[in-house]
Amino acid sequence: MVAPSQKVKGIKVVGTKHKHGLRHVITLAKVEDIYFKGRKLPGMPGARELFEEWITPGQQITTRPTGELTPTLAYVGKYNTFSATFLGSAEKKLSLGFIDYYGEDPAPSVILHTNATVPFIQYGDENLIAAAYYNTKTRRLEILRQFNLKTLADDFIRRFAAEYSSGS
Repeated sequence: MVAPSQKVKGIKVVGTKHKHGLRHVITLAKVEDIYFKGRKLPGMPGARELFEEWITPGQQITTRPTGELTPTLAYVGKYNTFSATFLGSAEKKLSLGFIDYYGEDPAPSVILHTNATVPFIQYGDENLIAAAYYNTKTRRLEILRQFNLKTLADDFIRRFAAEYSSGS
């Protein structure tokens, strides 16, 4: 996004720019079935189940792992960077960092948008997107150079299912 610039007699005196982007962090979660008094619930506990659990905690509602994994949204944040030039001289930048919209970023030190080795891909009229896998235990970053947006979540599960399941 380009903010208004100031020109004097056709010469650009001051130019400003604003860049922003969204960060989505997806993690893997182990799926568990929820039981109330030994009976499997079809969804989340209702008001009655929660009230009985509140009266006698830890005895009414229980869970059991299914062995399945599912992607879950852990974090959404937005970054903003403003820059300005004066008479074509060096650009001055001001970064506001990330504004947290949802959750807590599990890997705040892993930044893709300022990394020159990260390719940003555009599909049709969509915004540019970059993707990477990051293992918080090993601190290994794997930048995805090619990916399909429609299968990205399924590919993520396939890539880490065995490693995640064995790690408790």
